[in-house]
Amino acid sequence: MNPAEKYRILEQIDGNKKRKFAHIFLTENKISGVKSILKTVTKTEGNLVVQDRLRKEAGFSFIVDGLPETLDFFESDSEIFLFKSFQAGITLGDYLEQFRSREKAQKLFEVLVQLEPILDHIHQRTIYHLDIKPGNIIVDSSKGVRVSLIDFGLALNKNEAETRKTLFPLGFAAPELLLNHLELVDPRTDYFALGVSCWTCLQGRMPLIDPNPTITTNLQLTYPLPNLDSKYKAFSGLLQKLAAKHQFTVPPNKLSIEEQKTALIKGMNKRYNTYSEFISDFEKGLISQKKSWWPF
Repeated sequence: MNPAEKYRILEQIDGNKKRKFAHIFLTENKISGVKSILKTVTKTEGNLVVQDRLRKEAGFSFIVDGLPETLDFFESDSEIFLFKSFQAGITLGDYLEQFRSREKAQKLFEVLVQLEPILDHIHQRTIYHLDIKPGNIIVDSSKGVRVSLIDFGLALNKNEAETRKTLFPLGFAAPELLLNHLELVDPRTDYFALGVSCWTCLQGRMPLIDPNPTITTNLQLTYPLPNLDSKYKAFSGLLQKLAAKHQFTVPPNKLSIEEQKTALIKGMNKRYNTYSEFISDFEKGLISQKKSWWPF
């Protein structure tokens, strides 16, 4: 079947830029009018990994509020088309930019609370997103606060055997991803990326970033998440715990595989074990922040 018989393209939403994975379009069903997201790639010898990731993403389909459902998947000799359910709203970063500094932490907390059942749902099924960042958390505030987690292009289902060279979001990935230890991935891997995302949203910039990607990777492996500005000091410690890591004193490539794993596990064990514990600490941080800002 030709996808054009069923769907019409409304607009290209990837800015017509050269993307690592696929071009992305907003589409709608010609009969029902239901909107969807189309990811498409033209097959070449140079993008076999991209093709494989798109096929894998098609398998991550959820009939749960806040998670994307696979609506259709088409593959021809020359192209791949993946249609996912459309999640209305704006990115977490754009959402928080609407508020004053003293409101941001509270608004972030409201989003984090809504994110809990979404993460619990995938993690209970040993599915790990592995690409959590502000741009993949969508907030619709038209009727209360509705949160969605999108883009499972890098996701991993540990119930299914998979061997791959790890792809990861530069600046947000946990050390176990940076060092390609997929066997260590668990909920704390996603928590790490969420911690960096929260830091980024509150601070207005990404931490531990350098124009040189290699230096950025080394910073991500070795240095802890920096303290937030004083106005958000109540949240520095808990975000550092959410994104805790082992601080390598020897370059990891100088260590054996087992030595790497031992060090990485030490770092992972410093993180929150449960999301609810993190939420509880964040709420306590809000109370502390409000007290520090009281005029009397």
